[in-house]
Amino acid sequence: MYGVFINSIGKFLPGNPITNDEMEDYLGKVNGRPSKVKHRILKSNGIQQRYYAIDRQQQPTYSNSQMAAIAIRDAIAKANLEPGAIDLLAAATSWSDLLVPGFGSMVHGELSELSPIEVTSNQGVCCAGVAALKYAASQVKLGEKRAAIAVASELPSRLFKHTHFEAEAGVKAGKPLGFDTEFLRWMLSDGAGAFLVQDHPNASGISLKIEWIELISHANAYPVCMYAGTEDETAQKSWMDYPSYMEAAQSGAINLRQNIRLLDNVIKLGVEGWLKLIERGRVQPDDIDWLLCHYSSHFFRGQIVELLEKANCMIPESKWFTNLYTRGNTGCASIYLMLEELFHSGKLQPGQKIFCFVPESGRFTTAYMMLSVVGSQPSAVSHQPSAVEEPALTQTIERSNVAMQSKTQNSKLSSVEPLASKKREACPTESAAQSATQNSFPTPEEPVSAYLLRQLALIWLEFEREIRSVPIVRKLHRGEFTVDDYRAMLRNLRPQVVEGARWIARAASNMTDFRLRSTFIGHAQDEHRDYQMLERNYVSVGGALEEIVNAEKNIGSEALSAFIFHQASRENPVDLLGSMFIIEGLGNNLAGQWAAQIKTTLGLKDEQVSFLGYHGANDEAHLGKLNELINAEWMTQDIADRILKTARVTARLYRLQLEEIQ
Repeated sequence: MYGVFINSIGKFLPGNPITNDEMEDYLGKVNGRPSKVKHRILKSNGIQQRYYAIDRQQQPTYSNSQMAAIAIRDAIAKANLEPGAIDLLAAATSWSDLLVPGFGSMVHGELSELSPIEVTSNQGVCCAGVAALKYAASQVKLGEKRAAIAVASELPSRLFKHTHFEAEAGVKAGKPLGFDTEFLRWMLSDGAGAFLVQDHPNASGISLKIEWIELISHANAYPVCMYAGTEDETAQKSWMDYPSYMEAAQSGAINLRQNIRLLDNVIKLGVEGWLKLIERGRVQPDDIDWLLCHYSSHFFRGQIVELLEKANCMIPESKWFTNLYTRGNTGCASIYLMLEELFHSGKLQPGQKIFCFVPESGRFTTAYMMLSVVGSQPSAVSHQPSAVEEPALTQTIERSNVAMQSKTQNSKLSSVEPLASKKREACPTESAAQSATQNSFPTPEEPVSAYLLRQLALIWLEFEREIRSVPIVRKLHRGEFTVDDYRAMLRNLRPQVVEGARWIARAASNMTDFRLRSTFIGHAQDEHRDYQMLERNYVSVGGALEEIVNAEKNIGSEALSAFIFHQASRENPVDLLGSMFIIEGLGNNLAGQWAAQIKTTLGLKDEQVSFLGYHGANDEAHLGKLNELINAEWMTQDIADRILKTARVTARLYRLQLEEIQ
């Protein structure tokens, strides 16, 4: 195996930077009217300027393959390398110029100076560029190739011409453009980046050694989120299934869309993978010198910060680097353009580590990459926050306000809300790689509470993701949920709700610590009448009271009840904090979500979904009390491990309870 190094990075940004006020001069006004949502979207994403490969007459100034070729030439020229030395081209984009042939072939066709070489095409969304780089790096590492080019290029501006949107029948009839359709119009821009990947570092100057690259898809459990070629995310009818291409265009099937209601999941899945890398020893937050995170909008930066702080694994924002605000969101080329600017900034020092994080919304893929700086940097400067990382153009953006808005609007969707930590300490990790589903151990410097917090966050993220694949929940997310499904859900949840106060009271009676006993008793008092609200909801949607009262427990409910009562009957069952974490966390994070979806899907009133709605709004206070206990001075490693095991078992049995709903 050979070492793999990025020795040169090229870029291409077409034309002059375009400000927010100029965007509609290039994209055009739909039906001659200015957009009503443009300002709102731009205020949230924080982008101040971007680049377009179209002119004010909406004519192309470059093709996508031409932009990629220019970026490649730039990388080769900076390396002072003969083009004939290149023996592999791996190209990536979200939308090629042509349907056939592949994008890589079209890029190779623009580069007559190259030799006949191996070419591969990667089509996707934001992670496609990392996939192309991984293929190139793997071939170099194996010794199959010695000098490879990985290139990523995006040209979405031509998709957003006003004429494309006016083709939709709804717009012609005078209806406003759907938000999901218009959203991306103000988010994406054009650009290309290219890496020269070789099996040796530069003789002088710096190189970036590729330590490892990981890509993870969650398409098996999630629907499409960013898409084109169909009218909606169910993707049941392709644009090719229409009688004519004109009818496909009029239906809006060809326009690029974003289901913004699913975007929170992109961040949560990305952070879950991040925590797993920490558990496996591949990422140590304290060792990271630069974090390059491709968040598509400034809005999501606040969410990422919040999740990492709650997991106690925050990398200080002084180490974050982005050029989103000045170069825009260029999809799969974004991470290339970020690395290009940092590489040539004079800021990198030999020995520094760069962690790259790329969440993709297409169908929920996440990419991670670790790079090390090697070589020498004569003009190196100390690592300080700079205008490149947070440009002067964005000084009008109130970062704290946006982050607070993110917290407020998404407090019931965030994946680790079961616990809130105000600490900003980076957390060390284990030296040996371990499965994220098994117990790991804190380092000697790490407080037990910090270790427990991180582990609970990971357990919750996995639990929430797995819940989505349960049939009854999957039907809800797909809009296939029926009144019968709702009654079945309430009928199967009732036993657990009825018994909640009972097992908490039993656990309290077995506590020798007075403070813990008081906390458990108070919690039991809060819970003991919740089942009555559930019964009223059941009757309000056509169910009979005697039917739900006399319903038998399903297999999952039997197992969950038996386990929790067994634990509650033991002396000092403090490990049941793990059960509370899962059950209360579901109430706080998912119940309110489900209530809103059920209400909308079935056309119900608030009082008919009050049980789920109540827990979505009120379980946060219970979680605050759990947080105090987790940070208590009496917390030991043994107690923490017991809590974690009980949390894992409860999560699995709760999922089984939902799986058994028929």
